[in-house]
Amino acid sequence: MSAKNKDLITEYYLKYRKSLIVIAVSYTHNLSDAEDLVQGAFVKALMSYEGTGSFLYWINRVIRNDWYNNQKRHSTKTANDEMPDIADPSEGSLDILIKDENRRRLAKMITELPDKYRDIMIEAVYLGRTDEEIAKDHELTAVNVRQIRSRAKKLIQERVKRDDDY
Repeated sequence: MSAKNKDLITEYYLKYRKSLIVIAVSYTHNLSDAEDLVQGAFVKALMSYEGTGSFLYWINRVIRNDWYNNQKRHSTKTANDEMPDIADPSEGSLDILIKDENRRRLAKMITELPDKYRDIMIEAVYLGRTDEEIAKDHELTAVNVRQIRSRAKKLIQERVKRDDDY
């Protein structure tokens, strides 16, 4: 890898690390594991990223694929696992990463969505990808992506309403 690409990866690390940890927590439900995923993704970036295309999209795919592969290998997650509060300071303080309460609340709700909904919402909300881009990568139609995104938003809105009623 050229020195220019190493400098680019260092710049991306400083710029995107916190956002990528938030994304990784949506998969792992654990700050420590999320930090490991992000660190591993940056190591892979140093070894293989060519500097073409969207870095954020590329590294998100690495994080997601690594997480799914790890789940397949270890199969330790059960349906009854309780997710820690990602905004809880005792968990490593994602409060520091997400300062706005509404953004923190949205991030937590995205982590609780079913896998397909979560993946599409991460790409739409955090990566700013269009429905067409998401559809192409997930082998779906743009209409299907819009429907999934709409259903995910509805689930989040129902959760907000339910939480606000308490």
